[in-house]
Amino acid sequence: MEPVSHSFPSFDNSCIKAATQSLYDGDFSGIVSKEQAEHSLSCFMGTDYARLTSSGFHALQAALIAIGVKLGSKVIIPTVTCPSVYHAVVSVGAIPVVVDVGSDVPLIAEENVRDLSLPPDEKYTFIIPQMFGLSRNLEEFPSHFNIIEDLAQRFTPYISSSAEMGVVSFSPTKLLTMGYGGAVVSNNRSLMERVSHFLDPDHTEYTLFDPGTVPFRVHSSVSGFQCAILLAQLKRYKQVIKARAKLVEAYDMALGDPERLQPEVPFRYQLILRNGSAPIIAERLRERGIMAYPLGSQLLHNVFSLDGKFDNAEKWYQTILSLPLHENLTIDIIQDICFIVRRLLL
Repeated sequence: MEPVSHSFPSFDNSCIKAATQSLYDGDFSGIVSKEQAEHSLSCFMGTDYARLTSSGFHALQAALIAIGVKLGSKVIIPTVTCPSVYHAVVSVGAIPVVVDVGSDVPLIAEENVRDLSLPPDEKYTFIIPQMFGLSRNLEEFPSHFNIIEDLAQRFTPYISSSAEMGVVSFSPTKLLTMGYGGAVVSNNRSLMERVSHFLDPDHTEYTLFDPGTVPFRVHSSVSGFQCAILLAQLKRYKQVIKARAKLVEAYDMALGDPERLQPEVPFRYQLILRNGSAPIIAERLRERGIMAYPLGSQLLHNVFSLDGKFDNAEKWYQTILSLPLHENLTIDIIQDICFIVRRLLL
């Protein structure tokens, strides 16, 4: 069979028409269309404010700075997440504290926080990635924590009320894409003002703002071309979810309703194996041109050679097989994938 990618950018003719019209109009700076896109995004997310960035990495940088993370501050993150989250923490001068994930799903859990024995009178910042379209209830975390909810892999029309801010990614591997790009969303006006200052390196919007309260700023602009695509993408969100849900149903039928993760959003299709090794089976699938991976994420403690106990994450890495899921797939391709998977699992 032809090579099958693990993920693929999601777009249709409406995105192509929007991008073409933007180029025809010469809207490269995106000043007007950016305001429109940010307004549409905030309405979609049900938040008061949204600021677009050139990447999810810059969105996370902005959120960390706005929330008050300073040089030497400790920021807790789970080992099951993208390495860019770790790098974003380091980039603002903070220290990443990497912890294990839960035994129920591969997301950070309150039990992981409890194991740290943190002093209750100190304020800590947590980045909680809602990985693979899954959703962790943030209300279980102590209220004195600052929480940044990472929605890069669970892009939905809301953020948790327990999170001070949310960050979004629109890179090509995510649910919706504008080429590259990201955003910070929140209902907190003062935090979003700080985000705006951080994203204003030329001091064109906040010239009288005290520079001492924001340690540095970044140039993280988006073009009118990208904003036009995002506006079209937001309109087709339900269509995207519906299409992916049908592909999930096709997988379930072809594999006989297997045990798998049950995400809120169909971002990944991930089998839970009781027999066999996910890394070995994924490698054999890739040899056949099917881009499958164990878990579907790297483990930060392995990437950065970190000490600590990460038993749950290691268990998930060995038992979860992540299969391709994107709109370029057809039912026939899924049936071909499942035929090979069944043979490998025998």
